[in-house]
Amino acid sequence: MRFALALVAICSVAWPAHADEIARGSVVKVEQQEIYVSLGGKQGVADGTPLRLKRTIRLKHPVTRATVEDWVPVGSATVTQAGSTLSRAVVGELVSSIKVGDLVEALIDKPDAPAPVGPTPPPVPVPATPAGPPPDPLMVEVLGVFARQTGLSIDARIAGWERYLSSRGGSPYADAIRSDVETLRELRDQLTPAATVSSTEVVATVDHQPAGTAVAGANLPLVFVLEQPERVASAFLHYRTIGAKTFQRLLLVREHDQYLRGVIPARFVAPPGVEYFVEVSTPSGRSGLALASPQSPIALHVAPPPFTDRWGAAPGRSSLKLSGDYQDFAYLDKRAGDRTDKVLSGNVDFVYQMHSAVQALGVGYGTIWGRGGFADRTFDPATNPVPKAGFHYGYADLELGGRVEKVAVTGGFRMIAGVGREGFGLGAEGRLRIGAREGTSLAFSARTIEEIGFLTDIRFGARPAPKLLVGISVGATDQPNRGDVGVRLATELEWIGFQNVSIIVRGSWQGRDIDHGGLGGGAGLGVYW
Repeated sequence: MRFALALVAICSVAWPAHADEIARGSVVKVEQQEIYVSLGGKQGVADGTPLRLKRTIRLKHPVTRATVEDWVPVGSATVTQAGSTLSRAVVGELVSSIKVGDLVEALIDKPDAPAPVGPTPPPVPVPATPAGPPPDPLMVEVLGVFARQTGLSIDARIAGWERYLSSRGGSPYADAIRSDVETLRELRDQLTPAATVSSTEVVATVDHQPAGTAVAGANLPLVFVLEQPERVASAFLHYRTIGAKTFQRLLLVREHDQYLRGVIPARFVAPPGVEYFVEVSTPSGRSGLALASPQSPIALHVAPPPFTDRWGAAPGRSSLKLSGDYQDFAYLDKRAGDRTDKVLSGNVDFVYQMHSAVQALGVGYGTIWGRGGFADRTFDPATNPVPKAGFHYGYADLELGGRVEKVAVTGGFRMIAGVGREGFGLGAEGRLRIGAREGTSLAFSARTIEEIGFLTDIRFGARPAPKLLVGISVGATDQPNRGDVGVRLATELEWIGFQNVSIIVRGSWQGRDIDHGGLGGGAGLGVYW
């Protein structure tokens, strides 16, 4: 036995073991289907040396959010012609994924240095480290997922985080990880755009019993059972209202590793029906189908709700707005004499929105009071008193519309009836809006009221922030006394800063000619339920 051990020791000295050494360089040129790298004979590279290609990426640490430098694999190649400082490798179709500056690693065989002969030094005692507080298990789990992703492809990283989110959607780190997933998707698009296209191949299967019908305007919960849970990292439900051109995408929640749950929002559950399919990703990041397909989705019939149900309570359908405006056409008129010219108005508007061809129904009350209305007249209480006007009215409003090439188009009509200085009077308003009511839109309107005059308006609306609506308008009017026609430029801000309550602020300039103009403003309060 001692002889055998001695023989092993002698052989280990006479035939030293070999270890792999990694030489690092970069891609310096990409041409046709070959690349040139900054590695050559000086680093031990020869014809036939294998190369590994990587790309540096910058990510956020899931816990500290500090910037972390990592890398993803691009591919591999073999040196076909080695020089002293540069080498060439033919990469074929992989050339479209390689960029100048990508990292290159070459595997070089070099002998190890002989192991030192002599007695083994005694171990150095290590002082005991005091135990710290127990680690946060949620943080430990996140760090574990992050550590396992080193060196993985972009697709595999996305699949790993999606699996975490599908079962830990309420984690305190979930929002940060969702942001990281979006960053990874952007990097994937930059690296290999073709990889963003999901495969139509079935890579896993799920068991699912679809219902025959669904209730219009109600959330539709769905449950799926994974037949091979170990093959699935994440799963997405794709759904749409039948007839829509695009599918919506929802990450399914994973329970007990085997069950997948998701809910199709109520606004998509509408006649004539809803359709859906399921797509999954494997732990390696490969995507494919698990249930149905975009071409042959599962379809559920949705019957229209009873007419009486269309008037039922629904969050956000009803709104009440109270507003007042003051317009002064003579404030900036510096000519001598009394050239009074102003209009005051107030409104109370109630609107009920509907998800059908009838977009909205409304009723309201308004009042208008004004003095003047002329650009070049001066007034004298004795000889030429200021003309006055006033009108109190109610109205009924109907708005119809739908979608044309994905764009909302609505038309409205308002019937006005009221009492003025001359007695009972009528009025009417017509309007056309292109775009969302509370989003980007362009609206045209025209109104006329007996005794008061007409008002036309072109208004551009936008929503630059979730809680802010902005409107800019230009119009013409001869109010308040059917006088000279003037122009009005106005802007409106509506801030929805409180739950179901908004504050409205308006500012305007109006004038009847270059000398006769003034400033105005208004405010309002909106309530939604």
